[in-house]
Amino acid sequence: MATSETGIIVAPAPWMLKGRVWVFALSGLSQTSSFPAGFAAEHEAEVLTTGGEFIGGPGLVQIVSYSESPVGPYDELIYVPGRWKYKDGTVAHRITRIYVSTQESTENGRRNWNIPKQVADFSITTASNGSTTIIVANPGSSTPFFHVTTTPVPVLSYIPIPFNTRMLGRHSMIVQPPLPAGVRAEEVSTTQWAGLLPLMKGTMRLTSVKPELDGKVGDGEGYPAVVPWSVGGYMGDVILDFGVPELSDDR
Repeated sequence: MATSETGIIVAPAPWMLKGRVWVFALSGLSQTSSFPAGFAAEHEAEVLTTGGEFIGGPGLVQIVSYSESPVGPYDELIYVPGRWKYKDGTVAHRITRIYVSTQESTENGRRNWNIPKQVADFSITTASNGSTTIIVANPGSSTPFFHVTTTPVPVLSYIPIPFNTRMLGRHSMIVQPPLPAGVRAEEVSTTQWAGLLPLMKGTMRLTSVKPELDGKVGDGEGYPAVVPWSVGGYMGDVILDFGVPELSDDR
């Protein structure tokens, strides 16, 4: 299999993945709101707010632990502040902060879809009572920039809720601007805009959400110091399809 100039395996789109997902909703930002501190890496903040018009709407915190992918198992933490509207009428989400646990996922995610991935250390542990603690830190650091605990909701967590993003139509669309190179070799740059309608399906169950960093999930530097809704979703059997993106020179 081919490797890039950094020595990392090249895994072009499309990707089919399997894993488990935690999804936490955030109250929406208004069109005139400032983005929270830590919403993007400092060197990418300008490009990740440029192009289109930010129209706000609910944000999203998402953690995925992939058991299968074209680049092997890895973990992932995402922040989405809301949606943007473009001159062609497209309305889409934009990922502005994302960490993964491997260099392979970082380089290929940036190259394939302009996803601004960076490497971080993950700890995902589940206790005997069913609660799961998720901690994310910079490589080699013992101080987390993200920390949350989820716990099954009595009775409600036992009710399976079929979930499929096809039900949302184009509401789950993502459009990402081209990226500058980062400080690490796998943080490659890109030159065109990328649009994608990812597909996700599984069985969702409700879970309570407890932020563990002074009442927030993030520290306001490595990740936004935001407070998700108190009840989120968990899918232990999710299948994801990240297809070939639609590339363009402008949005």
